[in-house]
Amino acid sequence: MNDKKCHRWSIWFLGAALLLSGCRTAQVGEPLTGRLAGNEPQEQMEFWFTLAERPVVSNDEAFHGLLLFLDGTDPAEDYEGRVAELKRRGMLPEKFDGKAEAGVRRGDLAVAILKVLEIRGGVILTLFGPSPRYATRELEYLNIYPQSSPNQTFTGGQFMALIGRLEDVERLRNIERTQAEPAAPAQPEAEAENA
Repeated sequence: MNDKKCHRWSIWFLGAALLLSGCRTAQVGEPLTGRLAGNEPQEQMEFWFTLAERPVVSNDEAFHGLLLFLDGTDPAEDYEGRVAELKRRGMLPEKFDGKAEAGVRRGDLAVAILKVLEIRGGVILTLFGPSPRYATRELEYLNIYPQSSPNQTFTGGQFMALIGRLEDVERLRNIERTQAEPAAPAQPEAEAENA
């Protein structure tokens, strides 16, 4: 075999190996929710502080964190309960079947976030409903997500920053709602004293 053919084959095999190794989903050894899924304030604080240091956030950790953000508690006993609760709320794609220890995919979480923030999106989202791909694009457009792929995952720090952005959006919306509400008419002092 000449050198050019050998070189081509080695490049082809290297490319195939890189492609195949890059298609696997990142995994977490053991999700934090195995020991930090409680609803007590101390457990929640420990969950958030420990999560911030994680190199990859798992589905179980992300869904627990999302429920804590939404309700202040997580009503589910386990991962299956969290998935069922989020599907019941229409926050996960019906076909979602991710494993608890798999790294959360940005696209799957984007579908949930659109629902949380009540974002209708553009024409594609309106016509076909939220898909991970277009939900990710919509959140990028709104500067809630950084430029990324729906298949990427989050580090703990990135997930914490995302939760912070969600809190900011909610806070701004509450301020806008308060300012948009008409002020109650003030009663003259004489009427107030007679009442």
